[in-house]
Amino acid sequence: MTFFSKIGSLRFNPKVMRAISRVLPYRFWFILFLHLVLFSAAYLLAFSIFYGSILEEGLSELLLRTLIPIVLIRLGVFWFHDLYQGLWRYASFEDLMNILRAATISSLGFILLGIFYKPLRIPNSLYVLDWVFCVMLVGGIRFSVRQFREKHLPGIKPEQRSPILLVGPVGEVQSLVKELLSDAHSQYAPYGIVDPTRPSNAGVVRVFDLPVWSTDQALAARAQKKRPLSAIVLCWPGAGRKEVEQVVEALEPLAAPFKTIPRIEDILSDRVKISDIRDVEIEDLLDRPPIRIEMPLIREHLAGKTIFVSGGGGSIGSELCRQIAAFEPSLLVIADRSENSLYEFEIELKKRFPSLPLVATVASVNDYMGMRVLMEKTRVDMVFHAAAYKHVPLMEGVPIESAYNNILGTDNVVRAAVETGVKRFVMISTDKAVNPVNVMGVTKRIAEMVVQSRNGSNGTRFMIVRFGNVLGSVGSVVPLFKKQILAGGPVTVTDPNIERYFMTIPEAVQLILQAGSMGRGGEIFVLDMGKPVRILRLAENLITLSGKRPYRDVDITITGLRPGEKMYEELFNRWEAEIPTAHPQIRVARSESVDRRFMEAEIEHIRRLVADRQEEALVQKFRELVPQYGKLKAENCARPDAYSYPIEE
Repeated sequence: MTFFSKIGSLRFNPKVMRAISRVLPYRFWFILFLHLVLFSAAYLLAFSIFYGSILEEGLSELLLRTLIPIVLIRLGVFWFHDLYQGLWRYASFEDLMNILRAATISSLGFILLGIFYKPLRIPNSLYVLDWVFCVMLVGGIRFSVRQFREKHLPGIKPEQRSPILLVGPVGEVQSLVKELLSDAHSQYAPYGIVDPTRPSNAGVVRVFDLPVWSTDQALAARAQKKRPLSAIVLCWPGAGRKEVEQVVEALEPLAAPFKTIPRIEDILSDRVKISDIRDVEIEDLLDRPPIRIEMPLIREHLAGKTIFVSGGGGSIGSELCRQIAAFEPSLLVIADRSENSLYEFEIELKKRFPSLPLVATVASVNDYMGMRVLMEKTRVDMVFHAAAYKHVPLMEGVPIESAYNNILGTDNVVRAAVETGVKRFVMISTDKAVNPVNVMGVTKRIAEMVVQSRNGSNGTRFMIVRFGNVLGSVGSVVPLFKKQILAGGPVTVTDPNIERYFMTIPEAVQLILQAGSMGRGGEIFVLDMGKPVRILRLAENLITLSGKRPYRDVDITITGLRPGEKMYEELFNRWEAEIPTAHPQIRVARSESVDRRFMEAEIEHIRRLVADRQEEALVQKFRELVPQYGKLKAENCARPDAYSYPIEE
């Protein structure tokens, strides 16, 4: 048996072919064969054009002598450049550059072969023609497949797609345009590009056959179209809050909802792709510094420890549990009195963190013995106390219930933590506790005093974290505004000048974990909330982002301050010193220490007043413990530097 016959028997042996097919799938062999045909066709076409014929005896001999070497060289070089593995439906400029490189190198290789072996030498012009036709055929078939797939294969027809306007510098937008145009199943069709950095008097240019306008040009062009825009998509990840707000304000006349592309970290982590367009949320317009946390420090205090979260089914408590779970505690214990919220959240956590040791139990902070037994049984190392009543107007009418939960409930959790040897205790407080004018605020301030008074007891380090409103929490203003907008309005704002601090729930929780890990005991940590936001402006922005026009499509009505509301919130009491920490977004409110025995006696007094339902005496006790409460009137609460304390009669 000759050498070639042995090779042939191996090639067509079924076992050998099955083994090869596992390494090189059938698609590879098909692509390889197709390239062989294309290379042959390119050379034949170049040869016939150059000589005018391939049938003459001398020419046919030259053709046969040179065809096989050039095809074999091209097959090898193209294989080296991985050009048999790409998906043609995603053919790109990078693929074309790769084809140019492979065609050039293989042509140079054939030229060198002709130099050293004269029978394979051909005219220089034939080398050029062959190179040109090779690039045209190999590149052309790829882009033809892509074009056919985008235009003719099953998918959403262009006229059925929702027209969207893309906003951002062209360099930022082009990747999304490319992806949308290449996706036959995309529900969006780019209508044009608005480049906010483009001068208004600049001429209109086109990218991917889409016009690129300035803001004014986009408004003028849109006025001539009858089909309404489905959305305005912000493709400008590097834009600051002011730039985004300017774009939203400038394009408000288009009356289309605003959306944006995902954050770059979500794209890089493969949670989403760039074409997964989401709504622009109000937090995208807030002036807040980016959050920076010290992961090693937080991990040191959470990993391998038993962590207890009270109120774990609520907005802040549940996000605390999610972020704590990522640090791999030895056990996460969640207590909440709402069985429905707890049940649904337990299912979510088990799905997201299947290996997390978890105890989720229906329990109330008003049950001291229940708290103590639970902490003792699970051997808790660290407590995050998030359970509290937080709704200001509701608590104004029920001071007894507010004290029962916010003050006595906190005392129960504090005593249970001390008696079971908990190492660290973090209480979640609020800016309403600063110069309080409402029941919720004063009960949270007294709860702060309870926590401060027990610092160091039995070795437990107690800390407090104080911050303002969180976007999206239950009872916050943003979900209410969204419901009102969805219903067609009106959106209700209590006062045109009222301001609040805002932060997203995940941001607040990150700083809570940071503060809880860096505390030495006794501190009131205050989170940097950025600049306060005027609620009227917040409502106007929400209406605009939803694709409506304030006061035209959705009206805004002023209802007046509700019971217990302040015009402006604060983060520090007047007697508290503002002390910076090593973290730029966390400060400490330093005040006089609170005597433990004094607070124990006062708490017992409050406990009797609550049990006897003595509301007036209870409110008077609030004034005794927090002298500022009752002296300030809500309507007089202007900016912090404008406070005046009326003289008691």
